[in-house]
Amino acid sequence: NAATRATKAIGFDSLGAIELQTGVGSWEGTWATSTAYTLRDVVVDGAAGGSTDNLYVCIVAHTSGTFSTDLSASKWELMIDVEESRNWAKKTDGVVADSEYSAKAYAIGGTGITDTATKGAAKEWAIEVSGNVDGTSFSSKEYAQGTQASTGGSAKDYAQKVNGGVSGATSDHSAKAWSVGGTGVTTTASKGAAKEWATTTGGLVDTAEYSAKEYALGTTVAAGSAKDWAMQASGTVDGTSYSAKYNADAAATSASAASTSQSAAATSATASATSATASASSATAGASSATASASSATAAASSATAAAASYDSFDDRYLGVKSADVNVDNDGNTLLDGALYFNTTNDVMMVYDLGNTTWNRTTPTSADQTKINTVSGIAANVSTVAGIAANVTTVAGISGNTTTVAGIASDVTAVAGDATDIGAVAGKATEIGLLGVAGVITDMGILGTADVVTDMNVLGTAAVVEDMDILGTAGNVTNMATVSTNIANVNTTATNITGVNSFAERYRVESSNPVSSLDEGDLVFNTTSNALSYYDGTSWNAITSDTDVKVGVSANDTTAGYLNGKLVAGTLVTLTENSDGGNETLTIASTGDASGTGVAMAIALGG
Repeated sequence: NAATRATKAIGFDSLGAIELQTGVGSWEGTWATSTAYTLRDVVVDGAAGGSTDNLYVCIVAHTSGTFSTDLSASKWELMIDVEESRNWAKKTDGVVADSEYSAKAYAIGGTGITDTATKGAAKEWAIEVSGNVDGTSFSSKEYAQGTQASTGGSAKDYAQKVNGGVSGATSDHSAKAWSVGGTGVTTTASKGAAKEWATTTGGLVDTAEYSAKEYALGTTVAAGSAKDWAMQASGTVDGTSYSAKYNADAAATSASAASTSQSAAATSATASATSATASASSATAGASSATASASSATAAASSATAAAASYDSFDDRYLGVKSADVNVDNDGNTLLDGALYFNTTNDVMMVYDLGNTTWNRTTPTSADQTKINTVSGIAANVSTVAGIAANVTTVAGISGNTTTVAGIASDVTAVAGDATDIGAVAGKATEIGLLGVAGVITDMGILGTADVVTDMNVLGTAAVVEDMDILGTAGNVTNMATVSTNIANVNTTATNITGVNSFAERYRVESSNPVSSLDEGDLVFNTTSNALSYYDGTSWNAITSDTDVKVGVSANDTTAGYLNGKLVAGTLVTLTENSDGGNETLTIASTGDASGTGVAMAIALGG
C-alpha cells in the first residue's frame, strides 16, 4: 500500500531479489568524521577544492570514522568521478588516460601536445608563427602570411613579395613581382616583369631582349624598331639596310634624274639631225632608265607601304600605355580581338575580348587573389588534417563527449578556474534555492538577453575601460564640471559658430602677408614686421599708429566750438569761428609782417 511504499526505493537485496529499500537518502555536503550516515546519503569527498571532489553514495548505514577506511570497507560507492571529468576537461601537464589528453590541452596546448610530433594544439595549428607545429608542418597563419624558410612560401609572399624570392622558395617570385617588377625579376636574365616587357625603353629587359614598346618605336634596339624601319630619314637602320622612307626618297631622286636625262636627249636629237639615231637611242635608253627608276620607286613605295602596314598592324594590337579602358584603337578604328594595353592606374596588362566587347585583366584582381589565398590556406589545412588522421579518429570515437565539451568549452574552463568558489556554493544550497524564485529568474533572464550581454561586453572592452578611467581622473572631472557651469557660453558659441568660423577665415597670423585665399576685408598680423594689415581687394595695407586726427563735421553739427577745437593756428595766422553752436564756419586770416610780405599757409584736412 501507499504507506508501505512511502519514502522507499526499488532495489535489490544481497541475493539479487527485488525489494523496497528504505529512503533515497539526501545531499549531506562535504563528508565529515563522526557523522551518522544513512543508506543513499550523498557526500563530496573532501572540502571544496580539496581531495578529489568526487561524489559518493552511502551503501551501508554507519557512523563515519576515516573516509579512506570507510571507503575500503565498502560503506561508500563512487557515484560521480568529478576528478576524472575535470582532468579530461582541463589537465595540461600530461596524459589523462590511455595515452590521451584533455580538451584544454588539445585546444590551447600542454605537455605531450605542444610542439609534439603528430600532435599540436588547435591554437598552434591556427596561429603558430615561430616554427613548425608538429615537427614537420606549419600553422594556417604561417602558410597564409608567414616567412619561415621551410614552408615552401606563404600565400602572402607568392602574392606580393617584391624584395626577392619567395621565403622558403627563393627561386620563385610573387605574382606582383612578375607583373610590375621586383628584386630577381626586374632587368634579370631570362626573366623581366610583364610591365617591363610591355613598356621599357632605352635598354634591355632580360639582358638580351627589348620590350614591345622598344621594338615598336624605340631607338635603342640594335636591329631597329618598326618605326625606324618605316620612317628613318638618314643612315642605315641596322648598320646595313635603310628604311622604307629612305629608299622611297632615293628612288624618287633617281626617277627625277632619269627624267632630266630624257629631256636633254630629246633636245639633242632636235638640234643635230646627224646624231638623230644616236640621240634617239640615248632617249630610248634614258626612257628605260626612267622606267627602271620608276619601278624602283614603286618597289620602295611598296616596301614603305608594307612596313607602314606592319607597324599599323602592331599599333592596332598593342595600344601602348593607357590610364583607362578605350573603345577604339590608336587609329580610331574598331578594337581587334586580343588587343593589348598596359593600364597605368592598376599597373596591369589588359586584353580585349571582342566576343564580349570587354577588356579583361591578365592578372587576378585583389578580390580574386584573396580567394586564391583562401584556397591555398585550405589546402594547407587539408594536408595538416591528413597528418593527424590518428587524432581525428580518436576524437571521432569520443565525438559525443567532444561535442558536449566543445559546446561548453568556455563553461568548462570557467568552472575549472572557479573550483574553490563552486565548493563554497555547494555549501550555500539554501541561498541558491532563493535564486529560483520567479522575480530573480526574470531579472537573470533580462541580464542574459543579447542586448544586455552586448552592452556589458562593450563596457568591458579595454578601450572603454581605459576611456572611463581617463574620464574619471580628477582633472577631467574638474574640466567637465567647468564646462557644465559654462554651458551657456558653449551654447552661445555653438549658435554663432558661423561667425566664429568666418572670423577664423578672415583673420590670420603669418610671418608674411598671405598670397592666396584672399577676400576684401581680410586681416593679417605680420609677425616679421609686427604690423596689422587689411586687404583692400588688390593689396595689403598696414594699419599704423597715426597722430593725425581725422575730423568729420556735418552741415548741421551743433557742438559749440567743435571746429575751432580741432584746428590750431600757426605763427602769423588767426582762426575765427563763426556761428558757434550752429552751422559753424571758420575764417582764416594772415597777419603778415611789417614789410607786407605774405605768409605761406597750408591746411591739412582729415578724412
